[in-house]
Amino acid sequence: MNNPQRVRSYNANNELAKERNRAAAERTLTAWIQGCLLLIGFGVAFDRIFGAVQRTFPDLNSSLNNNVATAIGLGAIALGLLLLLLTIFEYPLKLRAIEREDYLDEPTSPSIPIIIVSVLLFGCAALVAVLLNISIG
Repeated sequence: MNNPQRVRSYNANNELAKERNRAAAERTLTAWIQGCLLLIGFGVAFDRIFGAVQRTFPDLNSSLNNNVATAIGLGAIALGLLLLLLTIFEYPLKLRAIEREDYLDEPTSPSIPIIIVSVLLFGCAALVAVLLNISIG
């Protein structure tokens, strides 16, 4: 005899809920990709805008020097790439969890706190770099 717990039962409500969760995961993925691309674009633009301002107004006493501007730009690019990698690894895990038969909404994945802490640390490091440069310059 078949064990009633082992027989896969089809439930339209469950399948629709899984489909909604899949769509939500895709929207989340595109939002994270958009944020990562914005960070990478900010990193590229920060250094270029700083250089353009320096060339346009050479007499302007800037509190940032080229090294700090480059470090902030590269930091933003590196952070964007790191977050993009975390997103790329997280998305298939979420899809596999949704496809499981015993799917239950899982608690927040460990990459979310990593992402939040890394963004906060980058912001604090950039702020400290700018403040130190202001006080020295």
